[in-house]
Amino acid sequence: MQKTDLSQHPIMKHVRHALALNRTPGLHFGGNFFGLIFAEVNPTNSILHVDPQAYSCDKDGQMNVAAFAMVADMGLATGIRSKLDRSTRLATVSLSLQLTGVQRKGRITASSQSNGFLHDTLGKQGLSQTTVTAGGELLAYGTGAFMVLPAPPGVVLNPIPWIDQAPPKDLDIDLDSLSKDEKWILEHTEHSLQKSISRGDDFINHFLGFHPHASDRSAYGELVNGPHISNRVGHVQGGITLGLAMTTANAALSEQWLLTGVTASYISPGEGATISARSTVVHRGRMTAVVKTEVLSSNGRQVLDVMTTHARRSTSELKAD
Repeated sequence: MQKTDLSQHPIMKHVRHALALNRTPGLHFGGNFFGLIFAEVNPTNSILHVDPQAYSCDKDGQMNVAAFAMVADMGLATGIRSKLDRSTRLATVSLSLQLTGVQRKGRITASSQSNGFLHDTLGKQGLSQTTVTAGGELLAYGTGAFMVLPAPPGVVLNPIPWIDQAPPKDLDIDLDSLSKDEKWILEHTEHSLQKSISRGDDFINHFLGFHPHASDRSAYGELVNGPHISNRVGHVQGGITLGLAMTTANAALSEQWLLTGVTASYISPGEGATISARSTVVHRGRMTAVVKTEVLSSNGRQVLDVMTTHARRSTSELKAD
């Protein structure tokens, strides 16, 4: 079957725009791709928006959970960053979110504030809290802890460029000037788009690689690590890693269950050729469930340890097992 020319497809145009934005250093491709808007960053609080689009939504019209997790993670970090130099590298130590069950539709806004820094510790670790809304309704609230780290050897960190200025609109990129990573992202985008069109499903889960396989009381998901999901220093962005864990935890249960809470401990950077998540149902009762998820790098190191809580939906038949 002849391959369809997708070069002028809106998603391909958007990815080229995101690649052009990404040539201004300081953010990362994922932030430019999802369209993070830094509405306010000052010494007391920060406000971060993202608007759901066709390229970032699941087939049910909700913003993909990884995009939501990135907004929450970046929002919490920006709450701390407002008290630091804007080029500061922050590594997520822990993150906790309580969800309300509101759908991820309409503008997603994370309003965050710094709670200062830990006392009497060897490293500088900042604390923050956030409230996340969707279309003006409360979607989640949470807390986070972030370690201030130096840049890796040979890496220059720049301040996020779109804090003090709006990103340019309708940029395109010269295809003859593409770097190896940019070529990879464009090829991966086209391959993901071809798959989503041929199968009649959403683009974003193919692009991210979120396709967990479920068995009895467990699920397993694995994604290819690449420049489309990396942060400023080349590791998998913390929100993407958390999104993989949340997606896999959901898959370990049926659609009768609603994700209601997430508690994540970040153990090591997301490195290696692949990142995988394995979820196990710890408890499944009449109305609540608990799932434990481990995220691993292909080098065998644990990246993330996550506990999630779930509530049986009201339309489901209540049955203990």
